[in-house]
Amino acid sequence: MTSYPAWKPTIGWHLKLLGALLLVCTAAYAVLAYAAGRLPAPYQQRQPAPETTPWLDSNR
Repeated sequence: MTSYPAWKPTIGWHLKLLGALLLVCTAAYAVLAYAAGRLPAPYQQRQPAPETTPWLDSNR
């Protein structure tokens, strides 16, 4: 006796799901990046020293 699956996802369903996940992850990243930029003074991100990351130094 063979039982068939009750539901088999299609390619379209997979594309919609992956699109929704991409949208949710992108929105979550944007919200968290905005919130991180608005943190009070002791928790703000610092810029690395130019001698530790010379490829980021724009004064060269």
